Amino acid sequence: MLEAIPVDSEDEEKRAFAWDVMKASNKVVVGFAKMMATASMTAIGVLLSLARFAKLGSSPDHWKLWLVGLACVGYLAATLVFSYAVRGRRIDVSPNDHDDVVAQFLSAASLRQRMSDVGLVLVALATLCGLSVILIALADMP
Repeated sequence: MLEAIPVDSEDEEKRAFAWDVMKASNKVVVGFAKMMATASMTAIGVLLSLARFAKLGSSPDHWKLWLVGLACVGYLAATLVFSYAVRGRRIDVSPNDHDDVVAQFLSAASLRQRMSDVGLVLVALATLCGLSVILIALADMP
């Protein structure tokens, strides 16, 4: 037969501490991921404007257009990864064991960190592809 253990003041303090830590870190991580998702979407428009300015569509070199497309796909993928990092996580709190809350929180925080790292790598690769094509196209302009 299962018995419920009453929640005492120490358990309440652990719950309050876990809640405060989650709120504080979530604001920072979610704010960064939202900003980067917006920046990634904006980068697509900037890249396409630069490609039009450099007249990449009139170039016989189709590899340049492929690199611009690859950069746009990279920015789009980064947006999706950052949006996934913003997504909420469920943390289970057992009435018998509040210590597991911290372990679950750290697991969710490390997942958010990994997603943010992947998103930043995608943004960096897309930027390198896009800017190298634009600079090559501008150098080839008469």
